[in-house]
Amino acid sequence: MTLASIVASSLVPFDLTIAIAGVASVALTIFVAFIAFLALAPVVSDTWTERLHAVPAGGAALEAEANEAD
Repeated sequence: MTLASIVASSLVPFDLTIAIAGVASVALTIFVAFIAFLALAPVVSDTWTERLHAVPAGGAALEAEANEAD
């Protein structure tokens, strides 16, 4: 065996299950990092807090009248 074939064989996953698990692990890590970023961004930055405080635009309400009880 040459050095090139040893390096090439070590780069290729030897089992499809391990390759799928590796890709799934990377995807899960990226997803968790993104969710953590969304959760922590308003704590760290004031501009994120301003962006997240939405003002209602006066759209349709769930009830016909606000004071009406069922």
